[in-house]
Formats: sequence, C-alpha cells, structure tokens
Amino acid sequence: MMKRKIGLLATARKKLNHPATAIELYISPLFTKSVHYAKEHYDAFYFYSAKEGFLTQDEEIEPYNVSIKNFSSKQKQEWARKVIDELLTHEKPEETTVFLHGGWVYREHLQPALSRVGYQFEVPLQGYSIGNQLKWYDEQKVNPK
Repeated sequence: MMKRKIGLLATARKKLNHPATAIELYISPLFTKSVHYAKEHYDAFYFYSAKEGFLTQDEEIEPYNVSIKNFSSKQKQEWARKVIDELLTHEKPEETTVFLHGGWVYREHLQPALSRVGYQFEVPLQGYSIGNQLKWYDEQKVNPK
C-alpha cells in the first residue's frame, strides 16, 4: 500500500494583527512558500506552533507572541508529545510518512516524539539556512495557487 505523504509545517513569527485561520495568519515568505509546496506535494498537511501546538489549516487563532525558545526542557517535551498526540487523531503512523518542515529548535523534540509512536519521517530541508530554504522552495517550481 502506498503511504500517504503528510506535511507537518512550522508556523512563523510574522503574523497578521487580527484573528485568522492558521493557513492565513502567518505571513512570512518562508511560511507562504512551504504552504504552496505542501499543497502540491503532500496528501494532507498540518502546522505546529509554540503557543497552539498542533493546528489544522482552518483552525481560527488569535495572534500571539510565544517562542519555544523560552520553554524549559520539560515544557518542550510536553509540547512535542501534545503535537504528536493530536497528529495521531488525524493520521495513522502505519499509513503515512511525515515530512517535517521547520527549525531544529522544534524538530529536536518532534522527531523523537514521532519515532516513539511509530511514524516514519523525513526532513527535506535538514541543515538548510533560511536563505537556502527559500531558494530550495523556489527551485521546486512551485506555482502559487
């Protein structure tokens, strides 16, 4: 059986200043490009944020200012467990491969949490700087819809 490709995308610091759906709230170029890429390459995709944890595309959220950098080690592990527990309610580990987009500060905790419950995952942009990530998305010939 072909596994479903699932994107798990980082959100962004740059946001609108009013409540919006997760897919509309974040306005950084990197976020926008990752969404266009996910639309063309994944069967489904979801987001994660420091404040909200796991997010579906149409979940309505308020702008916020929370950084995972300020979490304690225990809080980060709790956060990652919650994100993955939510993902489990949407996607079965044995039926999916997760493609993780986002910085190491998040992935450091998400990767072990994914493995623990049996998800296979890949990190397409591992080790890329922000500039190189932007360039990579541009090179994928993604056509914004």
